[in-house]
This record gives sequence, structure tokens and C-alpha cells, in this order.
Amino acid sequence: MVTACGFARATCLPRRFASTASKAARKQPTTKPPPAPAPPPPPRLSKSYKPSPRKAPSQPRHAPNPSESGDTLQSLWRRSWLPLSGAALLSGFLGFYIVGTAAASLKTCPCQTPCEHATPTGRPPALTGDNAEQFDKELNLPEWWMGITKLRKKLADHAKGNVLELAMGTGRNLEYYNWDALSGTHPVPGKKDAARGISSFTGLDISADMLDVARKRLVTTVPPMADSEPIVRRSTLTDHTGGQLSFLNDRLRLVCSDAHHPLPQAAGATRPSSSASDATYDTIIQTFGLCSVSDPVAVLCNLASAVKPDTGRIILLEHGKGWYGLVNGLLDKNAEKHFEKYGCWWNRDIEALVDEAVQKTPGLEIVKLDRPNIMQMGTLVWVELRMRGKK
Repeated sequence: MVTACGFARATCLPRRFASTASKAARKQPTTKPPPAPAPPPPPRLSKSYKPSPRKAPSQPRHAPNPSESGDTLQSLWRRSWLPLSGAALLSGFLGFYIVGTAAASLKTCPCQTPCEHATPTGRPPALTGDNAEQFDKELNLPEWWMGITKLRKKLADHAKGNVLELAMGTGRNLEYYNWDALSGTHPVPGKKDAARGISSFTGLDISADMLDVARKRLVTTVPPMADSEPIVRRSTLTDHTGGQLSFLNDRLRLVCSDAHHPLPQAAGATRPSSSASDATYDTIIQTFGLCSVSDPVAVLCNLASAVKPDTGRIILLEHGKGWYGLVNGLLDKNAEKHFEKYGCWWNRDIEALVDEAVQKTPGLEIVKLDRPNIMQMGTLVWVELRMRGKK
């Protein structure tokens, strides 16, 4: 009994102590333990890949079609013909340039004699009579393709005042001149003013048949020509040159003469030209003339004596040796045959001839020397000369 009561006293606290303990328990804050992190979701299991059993290839019943198996040459060409063509052209041009440069030191003429200067001025028999007009028609397409037609128009823009055209041939420059001042018409809108036009014109060539074709072209080019009666002066020279047709009160003339002979004066001149101070032409034009005369340097000196000092201009459009040895070799090889057919030595060195004439003629100087058309490999030469006046 006593043991049990003692145990009860030890375990059963008095009421006052129990209340105190309960208050202390209520005052002590209760802290909850942090929640445990949620477990990650179980990984999604995919079905394992099981390759299907391969079937043995069956033998084809017919030969495979190349168009089904891959690209063909035709499909490749259709898809890339433009860059392939450009690459081919570029490689061809580079190859031509390299070969031409390598052959530059092999510029030899096959002629045993100095064939460039061995024949006199003249036109071959193949370009006389009706052949002269046919020859003129055949030049239309080649000259347009080579850019010569455009250069003729540019050349004609420089013609003003008293104009002399040497070696005019069939008159392929006539339709590009400004004839307003000569015909007495008002300037056409958009065209250069009459002050820069032609006040008198003299066309000279050694071939009467060529000049006859030029006369027909003049009738359609200059309106007053249709109603103008020509004044004819026949040749009295042994070489059958010197004949002349005059129109429009002698302001327009066609003269059959040699370029080495003294040149006729412009319309209105009253005394013979004996010195540079008496020269009468404001503009002297020549296209492809130095190739068909026996002494090109003498012709250039002759032109210098007929142009007005300082203000006058000699303008030439010629063809000859170009930039590349390969091209010059081909010109040399075929020069003699070309002359027999067209009366033209196309392998002359125009720049060297001009330099020689400048050295021989006091006061003559080069204003411009250019090779305008790159596609012609430098074989076309544009030259502008003038005479310095004596101060």
C-alpha cells in the first residue's frame, strides 16, 4: 500500500504543478518539421526499338532508269548553263590573252618585201562599177557589229565650219553630219545648233565609182540637193583625177583626186593656199584612209598644210596593228590577200605613222590618240591632230 501510494505520489503531480507545466507547454512555439521533398516522377519508359527483319532485295525486272537514280548531264546543264557558259568565255579570253602575250615577240611579216608600203594609192578592180554599191551595202552589218557605226556618229559630231573629208569612199559618214547651216533650215530640236554645223563640204576620193555612190547618198541626206543642178568639171590630168561635181553654189563638192596631190581649198577661198596661214579648213576628217595610200606620212603632212592653225582639227578613224601579238600576226599573214580584195593594208602601225608625221611637220601635234573599242583588240585607232599657230 505504502509502495503503491509512494509511486502514485511520485507520478501524480500536484494540481498547481500540473497547471504550470501546461501553461509552459502552451507558451512554447510549436515548429513543424519541413515537409519532405516530393519524389521525382518515375521515368517514362518507351518501348524498345525492334528492327523489322529486312527482306532480301528482289531482282529488278528491267534495267534502272538513269533519270530515277540521280542527276543526268542534261539536268545539270539546265540548272547551271549560265555560270558554265560564263566560265567558258572567261577562260577562253584569258587563254587568248596569255597566248597573245607569249606571241608578242613573234610579230613577223611573211612578206619578203616591205609589203606595207609597196603599192600606190588606189582601189582594186573588184570595187569598181556596180561592185562599189554592193560593197557599201555589205558593210552595214559588220560595221554595226564592230561598233564602227557608233564611232562614225561620234566623228561626225566634230565636223563644223569648212569641212574636208578625205578618202570618203561611198560617203558612209554623210548621214551623220549636221547639214542645217548648209541647207539653210532651222536647227532640229534636240540636235546641235547650226553654228556647229557644216557651212561648206568637200569630199575627196580617188575612185569615181565610190564618189558616185556618195552622190546618191547626198541627194537623200541634204534636202536642197534634190533641186540643185551640179556643175561638172572634168579631169584634165593624165591619171584621170581632178574631176569635180559642185552643188549649192560651190558650197558642196565631190572631188576625184589623189590624197598625195595638193588639196583643194574650201568654198569661198580666193587665193591659193601656199602656207599654213592660208589654210582654209576648220575640220578635216578621214576614216580608214591611211591603210590604202602608198605614203601615209606624206598624206598626214598634206592634211596639216590645209587645216586652220590652233582652231582647226584633223580627226582620223583608222585600223591597223592592235595590242596583241597573236592578232598582229594574223593581220600580217593575211595582209597581202586582204589588199588584193579591198585595196587596204590592214596591218599598218597607225600610231607609229602619226608619230613620224608629227616629227616631220613643224607645229603638228597630237591632241588625242585612243583605241576606243576594246572588243577590237586595239585595232581601231582614234586620232586628233592640230597645227600650232606662229606667235
